[in-house]
Amino acid sequence: MPYSIQFDFLPDIYALSPWSLSEIARRFGLGRSVLMGLLRGERTVGEDRLQALLRWSGLDVSGCRLHLAGGLHVWQVASDKQLEALDHLPVHLRPEDAWEIVVEPDRPQREWVHLLGWRGPAQVLLSVRPTWYPLLRNMRPALGAPRRLRGFASGTRYEDLAATLGERQMHLPPSKIGQILVDLPQDGVTPEREAWGQWLRQALHLDTSAWAVAPMAEATPVGENASETIDARAGDLVWTRLSHRLDLGSDHRDICEVPLFRLGEEHPYPIGMVRLDRVFLGDVLFDTGKAERLRIYLDDASGERWLVEMAEPCRMGLPRAVPVRRAGQRVLVHEGGQLAVVQAKGPEQAIVGRVRWRIEQQENRGS
Repeated sequence: MPYSIQFDFLPDIYALSPWSLSEIARRFGLGRSVLMGLLRGERTVGEDRLQALLRWSGLDVSGCRLHLAGGLHVWQVASDKQLEALDHLPVHLRPEDAWEIVVEPDRPQREWVHLLGWRGPAQVLLSVRPTWYPLLRNMRPALGAPRRLRGFASGTRYEDLAATLGERQMHLPPSKIGQILVDLPQDGVTPEREAWGQWLRQALHLDTSAWAVAPMAEATPVGENASETIDARAGDLVWTRLSHRLDLGSDHRDICEVPLFRLGEEHPYPIGMVRLDRVFLGDVLFDTGKAERLRIYLDDASGERWLVEMAEPCRMGLPRAVPVRRAGQRVLVHEGGQLAVVQAKGPEQAIVGRVRWRIEQQENRGS
């Protein structure tokens, strides 16, 4: 006889827990084989015992379907099994895409990336090993830009929290959350936290702009004596915000990466890379760069640099040749085993790409 409650996602909830199945069974008071049979769909406990297990596991059984109960749920992603478990959860059990990042109160650690999410009255502390963070961010893009900063309360260690959870149940009641998590100044930058933020940006491509830099005050009107009205602190903030964008590279919505190649003999791989800002390129060229259809070609003889748009994305090797649009425009061609920038001869000419910009190398002149 089947149970009256559908709980086929319970194995995924347990997979995300810091506790093993043996520990879950022991703490609730079941034999491990009984719990394993239940998770396989066998009727190993009565209806009342099942409902008690679900409530103890942090699930609200009062409605027509199960929801996360109010309080703090502690989940981990440190393996492919846990990554798949999070992806398999029904939408109504997954945290919404409005994440906060949680930091240790003294010295930020790098063993875990802690994130706080919500689903109705429930809060989820999701702790992710750095190795798995990029894969998880690809599944949930909002994880790439947490909206604010939280901290563990003084004296709280994640290891202790993961070991005890709710003590009498798997989740912590709402009354305990304020003892575990605290608000932090969003612009309180310490050397340790700044180094941690830089690691998040450069190693995990995590956008810290919402909390790692103080918010900008309203701009001061600039009159004739502009140098006298410049706010040095505001200037530092602008500089920091923009440098943080470059830390993220193409994972930032306003930065694209453009590979560098040499003219002349064809080489399959780029020799360098530049990161370009949307403001510098303009929207149209920037979108082309985001689509990986821009390259910069260097002419070592003249010192000129050519920004070339290709017909389709191509990270390495020679892009597919296409017919030129009109005669007279500057284009990149591959003829006789050599890459060169020339003026197009006619509509039938095959080209590698069309030139969008030319950058001349300024000669150094003595006084």
